[in-house]
Parts: sequence; structure tokens; C-alpha cells
Amino acid sequence: MTIDLFDIQAGILGARPGDRDVVAVEELLATMERYDIGRALVRIEPADFETDAPFSNVKLYEACSRQPELSPCPVVVPNTAGDLPDESEQVAEAVTRGAGAVWIRPKADYWIIAEWLSDRLFGALSDCRMPVYVSAEMLSLPDVADLAGRFGKMPIILSEVGYRLQRVLLPMLERFDNIHLCTGRNYRNYRGIEQIVERVGADRLLFGSGFPDSEPMAAIVQLMYADITDEQKRRIGSENIERLTGGIQR
Repeated sequence: MTIDLFDIQAGILGARPGDRDVVAVEELLATMERYDIGRALVRIEPADFETDAPFSNVKLYEACSRQPELSPCPVVVPNTAGDLPDESEQVAEAVTRGAGAVWIRPKADYWIIAEWLSDRLFGALSDCRMPVYVSAEMLSLPDVADLAGRFGKMPIILSEVGYRLQRVLLPMLERFDNIHLCTGRNYRNYRGIEQIVERVGADRLLFGSGFPDSEPMAAIVQLMYADITDEQKRRIGSENIERLTGGIQR
């Protein structure tokens, strides 16, 4: 059985306090080769020092431009304080630069998803069908659901969901078909993949490793040994994210 892997939860170029060594692009590429991961959607991680979103995005775009197997996932932020490019300009640049998704981190960038504040940004993202990557650590599940309901044509990729949230996650996936779950780091539910596939199908799950904070093997084993069909594993491994990125209006 051959399952192509497209990692949607990988990071490069970042560092954290107490450990100023930057995660090198070469480190990710070597890890991908070791585990036979063909492509990766990448953000700047660890993001502790990444407080200047435009500057971080430039670094990310430049790194990915030299590596065709890496697809950038830049940060977007509402320009409500007038200190950033216009929301439509941010989205247009992401599209032009070949982004496979954009990353929102409201808690870190000090904004909220209220309609009066963020609808200009999400409207532009929805218009071009750009997937939006968000961590449950940065946005609560009720807010994720609210966003999914307001912009039903905008794919949302939800990551960092702990096992205690399964009671909320399952009905949310049933209710909002534009929410997709990353099976990587933090999602370690016993037979959780099987339960989601049974309830909503395999098309809503995406493979992720959590690199550099996690070794990819745990996520790979979780997928490969899941009690689902090989076809369903192929969808989760790469086909679902390829469908989402292929739907971006470029």
C-alpha cells in the first residue's frame, strides 16, 4: 500500500526564547525525506519571535520559492489599525505567491473575529476560496463554528484539537462542512480518526505532523494503522489538501 503524504502542519525558520537556533529549511526537508513525505504546507514555527507578520511572510515566501515541495502558509491580519497592507492586498499577495492556505492567529496578533472587525479580511479570503489555517489554541471552537457559518465557501483547517474536545468536534464537523481537521500533533484520540470517518467521511481530515515540535512518526502511524480503507487513507494523506489548494481562485 502506497500512501502519498502532504504534511499540512509543518514549520520552519522560527525560534523560541531560550533557544535561539532557527529551524532550518534543510532540517524540514531532511525529515520529509526520512519519512517519505512528498510535500508540506509550511508556516514560520516556532512563532514566539514572529510579531511582524509582513516581515515573517517575506522570509517564508523566499524560502518556499526555492523549494517546490514546500507550499507557504503566510499570516494574514485585519488592517484595522492602518499599520498593515489592505486586507485585499494581503490576500492577493498570498494567491500570487502560491500560498496553499493562510494562517490566522487572533490571540497572538491581538484581534477578534467579530463581523465589524474581520469580515473585510474573511470576505476577501472567501471570494478566492483560500483555505484558512487556525489552531484551537488561537481561536476557540465556538468562534471557529461562528466563522464557518458566516463564510460557508471558505475552507477552514483546524489544528491542535485535544482529545477532550471530541464531544464538541464531532457535531461541529457534522454541522459545518467547510471545517477540516488536522490529524497531527495534539489530536491523539483512540480511534478518533475512525469515529470521524464514520460520522462525516474521510474528506474532512488532513494529515499533519506537527514538525518541529513533534516527530512525524506518531502521526504517520496513527493514519497508517487506522481501521479505515486504503482509499480513505489516501484522501487523508494528500488528496484532500490537494483538492482544497486546487480550488483556490488564482
